[in-house]
Formats: sequence, structure tokens, C-alpha cells
Amino acid sequence: MVCHVVRGEISKDFGEGCRAILLDKDKNPKWEPCKLELITDEMVDHYFSKLDGDDEELEELKLPERSNLYGTAIAKL
Repeated sequence: MVCHVVRGEISKDFGEGCRAILLDKDKNPKWEPCKLELITDEMVDHYFSKLDGDDEELEELKLPERSNLYGTAIAKL
């Protein structure tokens, strides 16, 4: 979902929000569409769809075990 938002495939609202807060600091974003009523079911479905090229099997993310995390943190204190 984040990739769809950042890529601006459906709307440029992420970039517009960043502009309004971080760049111009006018805090006046010009959303597109400008009203929630104008958002279609297709737009919402697209945000939750797979990315192009996601048909291939993705490898499971391997996170480190947390059991040693606490002991390591205490040892560094």
C-alpha cells in the first residue's frame, strides 16, 4: 500500500501533503480529489492491490530473534 501512495499512481496527495507541510509550510494542501465523496471503490481497491511484478514468490522477511535483545541492551548500559 505504501508503494502505491509514494508512487502517486492514483493521486499525488502524498507529495501534495509533503509540499504543504514541509516545503511551502502553508498547511493548505490541495487534495485531489478534493472531497471524500469523489473517491471511488476502484481507487481504494487499487491501493490494496499487488504491485506490478508481484506475481513472483516473495521471500519471507527474516527478523532477528528478540531473546538476546534485552540482554544486549542491558550489557551496553
